[in-house]
Amino acid sequence: MADLYIYKTKLEAIMLPGETAHLVTSNETVDVRCLAVGFLPEYEKDFGALTAATWSRDNEDANLEMPTNELSQLRMRINDDFKLEFNNLGPVKQWRTSKTNFYLRQWPVNTGEDFLKELLFKASEFFVWEDDTPRFDLYAELAQTKSRIIFTGLRYRCAKLPSGETGKIPIYVSGWPSGTGWPR
Repeated sequence: MADLYIYKTKLEAIMLPGETAHLVTSNETVDVRCLAVGFLPEYEKDFGALTAATWSRDNEDANLEMPTNELSQLRMRINDDFKLEFNNLGPVKQWRTSKTNFYLRQWPVNTGEDFLKELLFKASEFFVWEDDTPRFDLYAELAQTKSRIIFTGLRYRCAKLPSGETGKIPIYVSGWPSGTGWPR
């Protein structure tokens, strides 16, 4: 059985085959059993040009949607010089305090900032259940011709549990807290 999962440094499965989860999505709760786990190595999305000092809001990426009864656990790296706010679908935003939004910045390259890379990689984790399309708000201080993000992660094929059965691992797919796994 996997260890307690709360933002591990290395990308590790939040659940294993045979384990059950209680998913809280933007519009439903679903109790599932994990049937299989697989990797999603890398996918790059270019959200296009960004105007200087102007937010580009609600950028969807439908390519991150999953098939029926599938969940993904994703992390991301920002390739270009902009900052990203994750606009998850829940009423309580994952990267927000009562007064401000937090953001990811460009992935440090050849800087020796390994501690920062680990922090950014852990902080970027989010989940997608079926067709809950994630949205991203992008901001560049200087105009950008590209706004590329690389996504990587895991996918889970699931089966819904019979009515009345509750999954053991709570996973907040949309909203906060996100991705809390408790002892199985």
